[in-house]
Amino acid sequence: MMEKLLQLEKVSIDDGLGRALIKNASLTIFQGEFIGIVGESGSGKTLTVKSALDLLPDHLVITSGVRQLLGKELNGLSSKDKRRLIGAGIGFVPQNTVVFLHPMIKIKYQMIDAYLYHIDNDKKQALKKASDLLEKVGIKEPKRVLNAYPKQLSGGMQQRVNIAMALMTDPKLIVADEPTTALDTVVQRQVMELFNQLNQSEGVSILFISHDLKIVKQFCQRMYVMYQGEIVESGETHEIFTNPKHSYTQKLLSLIPTLTNLSMDKFG
Repeated sequence: MMEKLLQLEKVSIDDGLGRALIKNASLTIFQGEFIGIVGESGSGKTLTVKSALDLLPDHLVITSGVRQLLGKELNGLSSKDKRRLIGAGIGFVPQNTVVFLHPMIKIKYQMIDAYLYHIDNDKKQALKKASDLLEKVGIKEPKRVLNAYPKQLSGGMQQRVNIAMALMTDPKLIVADEPTTALDTVVQRQVMELFNQLNQSEGVSILFISHDLKIVKQFCQRMYVMYQGEIVESGETHEIFTNPKHSYTQKLLSLIPTLTNLSMDKFG
């Protein structure tokens, strides 16, 4: 039986003033899966996932539900234990690299920070791993990049750094929050092929948050559709694209008339 890496059961979130933002959201991710969450902006995709990673803003309140991560119930853990569990077992790739990478700190120090905290307080070993991972994500001059500041790198290069950084602790699951939105088509292709390689060759599970249905169709085995804070449909990606059951999913697909006829090699 595949290991269950993340499970949300009927999680609800409000804004602290009683207004519901997420309503009874349930999702599960198993070892080795590539899962997509789709929906329009403001549908609740990122909030739902952040609730599983204990990354919600302080003013938001989880009012009900169960959150299990890597076999542990988050509600029963201390803040320190949650940080260790999430920091060591989950990699996070954000949409906005400009905000995520500190502009005044060299890449090498940002990359090795989590490794030194969660894995081993060996700076030399951490730098070696950072260099190896930068090569792995397609950066040909890792030493130069390690000694660079974020502003000295292109957007695509910064995103590769973020992916390498997410791999520093050998996570079982990578959460990618719309990681291709600000990238051009060529870099999108490279980033998605990298995620696919990590999933197919190394068994790293990917939770991919996106509004790009074409990418989800190509790469994700299963998908969840969100609308107004609710998961309205879930299942095998091919089945949903072929036979969407919920009216919102049907509308979402119909907005791009040629979408269901796209080939699976959109990036080919």
